[in-house]
Amino acid sequence: MVLTSKQKKLIAGSLVVIAAVGYLIFAGMKDTMVYYYTVSEVLSKGLTSNDKGMRVGGKVTQNSIKWDQDNLNLKFEMEDEKTHEKLNVEYHGTIPDTFKEGVTVIVEGKFSEQRVFLARTLLAKCPSKYEAEKAKK
Repeated sequence: MVLTSKQKKLIAGSLVVIAAVGYLIFAGMKDTMVYYYTVSEVLSKGLTSNDKGMRVGGKVTQNSIKWDQDNLNLKFEMEDEKTHEKLNVEYHGTIPDTFKEGVTVIVEGKFSEQRVFLARTLLAKCPSKYEAEKAKK
């Protein structure tokens, strides 16, 4: 079967469109994939200040929240749920309604010279209201 010039152009154009759509899908998925380090992973790497930001996930430690509502300054400690290693975090801005002790959070930012994580972004995991209650023993 011999293809005409018009058919060759149609196939080439179709391949270009398919490749462009595939690239856009891949690029969009790559931007939405979010990796974060656990507190223990960050501590094992060593706390160093750098220009490159990172994301860290952990649980807000009990009795560690210090919230200055007038200046929107938040200080808290987050911990690794498995190893219970802890990391001091400072954040300036409004806090999510679901932020409280014991909640899983993801912070995005970098370390200060004082080995404190300076968060630009604070995300709190919304506790599910639909989870089954744990059986009482």
